[in-house]
Amino acid sequence: MTESTNPTPSSPARHSLDLWLTMWNTDGGIARQICADDFRIHFAVTERDGSTPADDIRTAEDFAKYLDWWHEQNPGVVFTRIADAIDGEHGRLLWDVDAAGRRAGGVDVFDFAGDGRIRRVWSVGGQRSMRS
Repeated sequence: MTESTNPTPSSPARHSLDLWLTMWNTDGGIARQICADDFRIHFAVTERDGSTPADDIRTAEDFAKYLDWWHEQNPGVVFTRIADAIDGEHGRLLWDVDAAGRRAGGVDVFDFAGDGRIRRVWSVGGQRSMRS
């Protein structure tokens, strides 16, 4: 996996990947730009109460609504890119998340549509930073 310090060459998939954490940190509406109409995300974790509301996401619009709800539930949480890679229609992103003074990490694995929008994501979070 390579660091994303110089995101050239530019591609539609690179654009989507570069906005992924901006979307998680600031504006769920970005999902409408970077996610395909048949978008799906698969989380390996549940919400604090054990529920899995993301399992119902079937479109970019569903995801934007989910992110608005998630931002309300998780104020002040910040995601940081550690490294990423794109290979044609597939990509990976290592990230850290800082919440209430605790840092943990995870990895997202992407499938991109032909136009560079994100079709599928598999997201796994861990209990330690990915910076090690």
